[in-house]
Amino acid sequence: MRGLALLNDLAAIRALHGEAPVLRFVERLTPSQRAEYEAGLLPGRWYDEELQARLFAALGEQLDDASLVRVGVAIVKYHVSRTQRFLARIAGPRRLMQRSSGLWSYWRDRGRLVVEALDDTSARVAVLDHPVMASPGYALIYGAASAYAVYLSGVREVRVRVDVEQPSRIVAHVHWAPHAESAAGFHSIDAAVETLPDVLG
Repeated sequence: MRGLALLNDLAAIRALHGEAPVLRFVERLTPSQRAEYEAGLLPGRWYDEELQARLFAALGEQLDDASLVRVGVAIVKYHVSRTQRFLARIAGPRRLMQRSSGLWSYWRDRGRLVVEALDDTSARVAVLDHPVMASPGYALIYGAASAYAVYLSGVREVRVRVDVEQPSRIVAHVHWAPHAESAAGFHSIDAAVETLPDVLG
């Protein structure tokens, strides 16, 4: 994965929770991973996605699901510029979801993302052949980050539920506006946004 993604993760996590979770993450790195981290992560370089998995696993041991959703939202809020937010609003939720497969391949060189269903108020998106995302905390943080992109398109009442059906198939259900099926297991993106500090942008 691109180093810029890891740098955004770390910046957002520090803004929300300080240095402690980052230190827990660094303690879990292999010697070679720690050497890469201590040398300084480079935005344009490709890194093993195991780094991100270790970071999110360390978070998952300390945070509940609602807090992990908040982290996912914060990461995208930190990274996305005002211009990109404006363009997302113009595009609307359907067009954003239709382009999500291309965004996956920009940030990652393994696995694939498929939009399996899409209508006026919901989407079902599957991550396939990417078992590292099944590690603790990872799928929920990624699903929340993706759902926040829908929120940026201007819709509200955005909710997400993430199901790790098997390591090679992870499914995110994203609903927005009134939707009859948003019940148990769904997390509110709007509620997470309201709790974020201004420092994230």
